[in-house]
Amino acid sequence: MDTALAALDTAIRGAAAVDLEAITPRALAMAAVELQGCIDRLTLVHAVVVSAADSAGVWAGSGCRGMADWLAQQTKTSYGDATDRVKLGDTLELAPGVKDAVESGEMSTKTALALHGAVKDAPAGADVGELVDAVKGATPREAAAAGEKWREVNSTETPEQAEDRRYRRRSVRSGQPADGLVTTTVVLPAPEHRQFINAITHAAGDPYEGDERTTEQRLADGLVLLSDAYAKGTVTGGRERPTMLLVIDGDEVTTGHGDRIPPHVAARIAENAHLQKVLRAGSEILALGRTVRYASEAQYKALVVRDGGCRWPGCQIPAAWCEIDHLTPWEHGGGTDLDNLVMWCTHHHHEKHRRGVRISGTAAHVVLTLANGTVIDCPVPERTRTRTTAAA
Repeated sequence: MDTALAALDTAIRGAAAVDLEAITPRALAMAAVELQGCIDRLTLVHAVVVSAADSAGVWAGSGCRGMADWLAQQTKTSYGDATDRVKLGDTLELAPGVKDAVESGEMSTKTALALHGAVKDAPAGADVGELVDAVKGATPREAAAAGEKWREVNSTETPEQAEDRRYRRRSVRSGQPADGLVTTTVVLPAPEHRQFINAITHAAGDPYEGDERTTEQRLADGLVLLSDAYAKGTVTGGRERPTMLLVIDGDEVTTGHGDRIPPHVAARIAENAHLQKVLRAGSEILALGRTVRYASEAQYKALVVRDGGCRWPGCQIPAAWCEIDHLTPWEHGGGTDLDNLVMWCTHHHHEKHRRGVRISGTAAHVVLTLANGTVIDCPVPERTRTRTTAAA
């Protein structure tokens, strides 16, 4: 091991000594990607070593609570990072195919880590290898969704038992103060989480001209305002509930933001809900509302159902944080109809309007050709259905 560590140190020093100003942008781009692959493989090796050290009980007698606590203290890293390394080691043991996928570059260590929850409590008799094959090339978010679907399909739990298990995992955990700030982690079932987000979004109010706060800062202000109102006795509640859009497609139910929820939970929510039918013809949502300059509330809801968030491939910004854009600009005769409206996050909205960008296709499959010739395909997302079906 000493020889291997010495060789690794030499390699790192060699990479750090490269004169980056002397190489081409293409070479820089390649190096950025290749180094990430090296980091993933090294992280994989570290996870294997950490797992072996845990099995050997290196932390015993140290006063630490476990391997993650010991590793965090020894390396002066965060407890969360140390816990992730321990979980990755667990994932490698429970799903051997993950190691080969990361080594071959078919899977990042973050994607492998996203499988931990699924393989840790894998249903009896379920084929873990099938799940691993299904998420090769997936992002961590896609892998987590596929793992959840895979576990759900193979589980012997009833929907009610699964809901009770998830509900018992709800928590609010506060970290240690640092620089006068405290990080609080909130874990909630999907329906309650959506109500929570909608409530603090409503309390925060819409951004206004000159408002320099980020969306995250506005939500933090909304939570503080809601807590302050409760402390003053002005929050009584009981009847008014935050709006939640539910999309029911066959036996699959999601919120308008893509959160999957059990059908029986949707049925319970619907008992006290305002119901509105949204008609679809294949992947196309039929027009709602009248033609005006800005999208109507009904059109916004339809866009939430169709787009789910920013349409730029790989972007995970949810619908609540997106802007509605006319493919053919209003001032150029474009109508405020669903077949001319698309959701973008602020960043990608600006990218779409950069000088030299050409737009083709339809709202169902927008194609952007950037000024440098790069083609960006932006079809209506499938909400990970293809990948989760493969996993199932």
